[in-house]
Amino acid sequence: MSTMLFACGNAETITGHIFCDNYFEFYFNGQLIKTDPLDFTPHNAVAVSFEYDGTSDKTYAILCQDYASESGYEYTSTSSPGLGDGNLLAEFSDGTKTSSSWKAYTVTYGPTAASISNGCSKSNLAACKIQDNGIPTDWTLASFDDSSWVSATEYTPAVAGWGRGPSYSGGQCGTITSPLTKENASPSSIATTADECLDPKKVLCGGDEDCTGSSDGRMIWGASLDYDNKMLFRYTATSATASNPAPVPVPTPSPMPAPASSTNTPVPVPTPSPMPAPASTNTPVPAPQSTPTSTDGVQVMWRLDLAWVAAIGSVLHLSLCNL
Repeated sequence: MSTMLFACGNAETITGHIFCDNYFEFYFNGQLIKTDPLDFTPHNAVAVSFEYDGTSDKTYAILCQDYASESGYEYTSTSSPGLGDGNLLAEFSDGTKTSSSWKAYTVTYGPTAASISNGCSKSNLAACKIQDNGIPTDWTLASFDDSSWVSATEYTPAVAGWGRGPSYSGGQCGTITSPLTKENASPSSIATTADECLDPKKVLCGGDEDCTGSSDGRMIWGASLDYDNKMLFRYTATSATASNPAPVPVPTPSPMPAPASSTNTPVPVPTPSPMPAPASTNTPVPAPQSTPTSTDGVQVMWRLDLAWVAAIGSVLHLSLCNL
């Protein structure tokens, strides 16, 4: 009998790098994989690694937040508050990378046009308001419907920028600055691993800083680089293995040997019973049917057993591949 193989998709470990100005949370198929250890500066890239089962769709979901106060401005304790600009760039070993093919949703936006009309400015922050659209429930799950979300907007590094790169020494990542005063924070560094304090210009876009190559990710954000503050991004890659499971081969039965006989006496063939004389209507007489031998019976039973094995195997294949 042939061997029955169960062909499921190939599981793999996916690695990658994420750079977000200023803070990110990364989810894969609804599972939180990594949070940025820094919430403002320096502008670090973070290495990620996670498992993929090889059969399900791949849903990448990233929350990326540009720092902004309740007025929408940063550096509000200085004489020159400003509007920050956000930026997300990510590349993964399976070929997934950020681009305008990702879906985008604006959580917070501001200052709003209405508040600006009412006098909001960097010298009158009290009049400034932001719009908070909230975070949709289950937005990280593969089953979430993002059809109403818009396409992400791509930006060049010359426009979005790389920000202030990190330095790593003695298990510490810095230099941390204050989003209020713009001065170095105290302490000015925090403990991270080396792969959480990477220079994005060196580990992304092939290290050329241009991000124009066919294998390079693109810097993405909402339609407004300055006014979109907190963003959600999603990308789903449909698995061909999940939608078209590998067929289960039906085993081919091996020929059955004739029953052994100690005397090698031939198995007698039953003599068919005499048929009655044909009716007067000249109706054709059906040909006589011989009685199946014991060998025929064994072969029939063997084929039936194999059919049951194939059917059970198909059920097990579908069950195992969907664990």
